[in-house]
Amino acid sequence: MIDILNIRALRGPNPWARCQVLELVIRFDQGQDPAWIPRLSAWRTNQAAAAGLLLDLAPDAGPAEVLARLTLDLQTLAGSTVSICRTRHSSPPGHYAAACEYGEAAVGLACCESAQALLAAVLAGEACNLDGELARLRELGQDLLLGPSTAAIAEAARARDIPVRRLGRNSLLLLGQGARQRRVWTAETDRTGAIAEAIAQDKDLTRLLLGSVGVPVPQGRAVTSAKDAWTVAQGLGLPVVIKPRFGNHGRGISANLHSREQVDQAYAAALEESDDILCERHIQGADHRLLVVGGRMVAAALREPAQVVGDGQATVAELVDRVNADPRRSDGHATVLSRIKLDAIALTVLAEQGYSPESVPSAGVKVPIRTTANLSTGGTATDVTDQVHPEVAARAVDAALAVGLDIAGVDILARDISQPLEAQGGAVVEVNAGPGLRMHLEPSAGAPRPVGEAIIELLFPHGLDGRIPVVAATGEGATAVTGLMEEILRRHGAQVGLTNAAGRVLGGRRVEDTDSTGLDAPCAAFLNPGVEVAVLEVQPDEIVQHGLGFDRCRILVVTDLAGYRGADDPVLDCLLATVEADGVIVLSVEASEAKALAERCRGTILWVSGDPEHPLIRAQRAQGGRAVLTQGTDIVLVEGEVEQHLPTPAAATSPEAIQLAIAAAWAFGVKPSTLSWSTERPIRP
Repeated sequence: MIDILNIRALRGPNPWARCQVLELVIRFDQGQDPAWIPRLSAWRTNQAAAAGLLLDLAPDAGPAEVLARLTLDLQTLAGSTVSICRTRHSSPPGHYAAACEYGEAAVGLACCESAQALLAAVLAGEACNLDGELARLRELGQDLLLGPSTAAIAEAARARDIPVRRLGRNSLLLLGQGARQRRVWTAETDRTGAIAEAIAQDKDLTRLLLGSVGVPVPQGRAVTSAKDAWTVAQGLGLPVVIKPRFGNHGRGISANLHSREQVDQAYAAALEESDDILCERHIQGADHRLLVVGGRMVAAALREPAQVVGDGQATVAELVDRVNADPRRSDGHATVLSRIKLDAIALTVLAEQGYSPESVPSAGVKVPIRTTANLSTGGTATDVTDQVHPEVAARAVDAALAVGLDIAGVDILARDISQPLEAQGGAVVEVNAGPGLRMHLEPSAGAPRPVGEAIIELLFPHGLDGRIPVVAATGEGATAVTGLMEEILRRHGAQVGLTNAAGRVLGGRRVEDTDSTGLDAPCAAFLNPGVEVAVLEVQPDEIVQHGLGFDRCRILVVTDLAGYRGADDPVLDCLLATVEADGVIVLSVEASEAKALAERCRGTILWVSGDPEHPLIRAQRAQGGRAVLTQGTDIVLVEGEVEQHLPTPAAATSPEAIQLAIAAAWAFGVKPSTLSWSTERPIRP
């Protein structure tokens, strides 16, 4: 009854929108069963509305619109931040075209398939498992979408108009382009040193370095057996902490140990995580995480261990299940909170309180499930950024610098974070590379902190956007124009990344000889950290099939409208919209619909012509504008009444391409006095 005839992911700006979208071709046969209208209406009013679906869609929307909007809404519930959805009639009758924004293609496609299956069942009067589909899609989103920490950094970058591209399926982001790019992996940057990361992983070495710069740390040392651990514990004085020397996320850590039995059990638990184990003096106080970015404390959270509160009826296990039902919790790090697990450490903590999973705590009684407060083991966090004493913040910064981290999560135990550590016996107990940002983004209590913005400011200070200049050309002859532009700019000292129908050139070296005008071609230039300027050929069929591979362009050369449906083609509008407000569009007055095209352009027009008396050229000069002309064997650069003559260089291409390339180079900023070549070294595309 409703079919998706075609679906494709447009991964850049496109005729539908400036963002990436799924483009659908939909067929709906309205004549099979007229009862679909009340069925659809009833489902929308009841099950869909209760799940938060289709709330913003008009009551009389047809199945095609419902399918498109349902695809969008399912993505939102799966964790994607999307908002754009558009539908239009197509031909023949009963056919529609639609576009839905997507965050991650695999999630978007899965939501589209789910939307089709749900809607088909509703229209046919069959039962549909909406709750099951939502649960499946949420789980898929948690597996495939960026986690909270990486997503916050990506969002902060986009807010600054910094290009963001995910590399692979993990949390590696490319921010910016070419020579101005930066890379982050969760909260680690391309300048997070391997040595610093290795130091942070070694808790004993970290403690040694921190102590050497005057940061308060707990006494302790490595132990080789449970017996040795007890001997060290007696020497330090009880209580103590047993933890793996190498580890993270609180795994294998047992704190506040008062007896040999507890030490023995803690040693066994730590041994499951690592053969290298530490015994340290237990520091009395609450667990705090301070986030240091670029030598500055930007956020702090008070962390509390996983716990449940009794109601006098439910068992501990049932209370844990209730807490874990919170949609903010998951088994991984894809959500702001993690599920509580009743593992061996949890059972030990319960037993020490006289509980088991089957125990029924009294109403109002708090039952800790962990002694450590890591979010990854089910803990919660309260923002305390404004309460941190300046000296405590300074010690956190000292700790990050001592280890060598540009971004660090510094764990501090202190009774009162508003007082200096030295005055209360507090200490820094760990320094983390690549710290999770969840507790600062959505704390269980207190204000969220803009930690993603702080990291972006570290990577791109003073408002930098990480972009390299883009020069693009479209139309017949664009291959020759872009080839000439690459050589002109390279001769003037720029490292150029070129992609066109003749292949790909990076830094003057041809690396591919096949057509490189597809969507991924610009990415090759943007990925290369040596590229300072991207020169790209783009043609309408690639925009239609894949979307544009860039969203901003400094110079656009339109040789003609070959492949476009005139000056008002939406596909051409998509390309014109990328030209920067202070950018330049190079147009030939001889091109079809040249005047109409110029009227649709933003930026400045630089006309190219072989006729110095053309009306458009005369008007341009009268206004003090620029143009590039040919007079005999010369190329003439004019600005108002000022003329500069250049001998036409020898080149293995057409004079028109040379003229357009010189015009683009002049618009780019190359000085006219340097736009000449000797006949001994002709330019070649």
